[in-house]
Amino acid sequence: MDEPPAGCRLSDIDSFVKAYDRKAASFYADGPTSEHYTSIINERHHARLQGLIEDARSKGARIIEVGNRPGEASLRPNTLAPTVVLGVTDEMRIAHEEIFGPVLPIFPYRDIGDAIAYVNARPRPLALYYFGADDEDRRRVLSRTTSGNVTINGTIMHIAQDDLPFGGVGPSGMGAYHGVEGFRTLSHAKGIYEQGRWNLSNLLRAPFRQPIDTILNMMLR
Repeated sequence: MDEPPAGCRLSDIDSFVKAYDRKAASFYADGPTSEHYTSIINERHHARLQGLIEDARSKGARIIEVGNRPGEASLRPNTLAPTVVLGVTDEMRIAHEEIFGPVLPIFPYRDIGDAIAYVNARPRPLALYYFGADDEDRRRVLSRTTSGNVTINGTIMHIAQDDLPFGGVGPSGMGAYHGVEGFRTLSHAKGIYEQGRWNLSNLLRAPFRQPIDTILNMMLR
């Protein structure tokens, strides 16, 4: 596994993986064969996720399956155990492609400024999730990054708020929907202009006379 950034201790990463392992085990007592644990929707997407994992492994990533009896995932069709990927680099597909599966790549950082720089150096994300107290780090993330919606101390739930506009920025999409924002995005406002009696644009039509020359000379000084 690649060394973490200076200031980010291996013990911090190990502690997170252990906590994640405990949480996955508490959710699914029977592991990936639990009746509450879902499978990938079809063989194609199962193979796609396995391809992301194997690509990362072949390029030096460390793959850790967590939770109870992760090895039993193979007993069910199209099933993957909760998987952590450590030592991710930009050469790996998993650093760039959408995952949509129980695979969590970890990107360690030294301080919040490193995390902000990482986000800003890449295409605008559709969503951003921040976990932490209402402090200066949170304010820095919210004010110095550009993304679609944000959920704080949680995930996904921003999209379920009917009165909160949802949408992306740049590569993650344009426009927003929900509430009045959805009406504006999915409809077209027809602009209508009616020329009044006094039409100053007549001054800009040939033949040009002295007043126009005077105005242009004043503007070009």
